[in-house]
Amino acid sequence: MKDKICLVTGGNSGVGKAIASGLAKLGAKVVILCRDSRRGSLAVEEIRSKSGNNNVDLALADLSDKSSIREFVEYFKQKYDSLHVLSNNAAAFPMKREETVDGIEKIFAVTYLGHFLLTNLLLDMLKKSAPARILTVTGGPGILQKLSINFEDIQFNNKFNPYKAALQTAFVKAVFTFELAQRLRGTGVTANTFFPGLVKSNLTKDFPWYMKPFIKFSEFFFGEQSKTGVFLASSPEVEATTGKFFKNMKPVNFKARHYDRNTGKDLWELSERLCGMS
Repeated sequence: MKDKICLVTGGNSGVGKAIASGLAKLGAKVVILCRDSRRGSLAVEEIRSKSGNNNVDLALADLSDKSSIREFVEYFKQKYDSLHVLSNNAAAFPMKREETVDGIEKIFAVTYLGHFLLTNLLLDMLKKSAPARILTVTGGPGILQKLSINFEDIQFNNKFNPYKAALQTAFVKAVFTFELAQRLRGTGVTANTFFPGLVKSNLTKDFPWYMKPFIKFSEFFFGEQSKTGVFLASSPEVEATTGKFFKNMKPVNFKARHYDRNTGKDLWELSERLCGMS
C-alpha cells in the first residue's frame, strides 16, 4: 500500500479507526475524516505510534452537513493529487429523532446520505487514480436480506424507532453499493460492502442507562481490528471484484427479498434530490 492514498471516514473510533490503523501498518498514506478535532488528533497520534507510520493526517468535516462535505472535498482535492481507497464508515445512532441543519433525519444523513454525497464528489478523483476502491460498512447479511426500503417515509417522520432506522439505513448502504458498482463498471473503480463483525466503537454512547452494563460486558468480546475492511481496501485478490457483499473476508451470496435494480435506481434518484444534485 506504499504511495496509496486512503480516505477513511469515522477514522477516530470503531470500524473506521480499525481500518485506518490496518492501512497505516501496511504503509499507506491515510487521511482520517472526523467531526471532532480533539478526538481526531488523539486518534491520529495513536495510529501513528502503533503503526510506526507518520503518514497519517486528520481532516475535518461534518457528514450531517452538505456544505461541510463540499468544503472538505475542495480542500482534499487541493491538498492531495490522488485517491486510491475511500472507506465509508462513519455513523450516528441517536435514541431520539434528530434533524440535521439540512433538515434530514440524523441516522440517515450521517450514516448514508453524507457518504453518498462524499462518494459522488470524489468519483472523478477516484477514476483518475484507478485502480481504486470504495468500501462501505453495513450490517449482518442475514438480517439485511429480510429488509426493505420504505420510500414513502425513508426518514421515519412517523413513528421513529432508532433501531429500525439504523437497520433500514444499513440496508440502504448495501443497495447503494450495488448500484454504485453498476454505474462504475469499466472505470477501474470497484465498490463493495461488508459486515465488519464486532468492533469496539462509540456508537452506543447515547443508549439508555439501563443498557450500558450489558454493552460494557459485551465489549470484552469485541475486537479492535477490521480484517475484512483492510482486506477489501488492500488485497490484490479483490482488486477487480465489485458489487459484492463481504463477511469474514469472503463474498456472501446476498439475495435480499426486496431488492432489484429498480430499487437501486430509485434510491439513487432520491439521494440525488436530497443532496441537491439533480
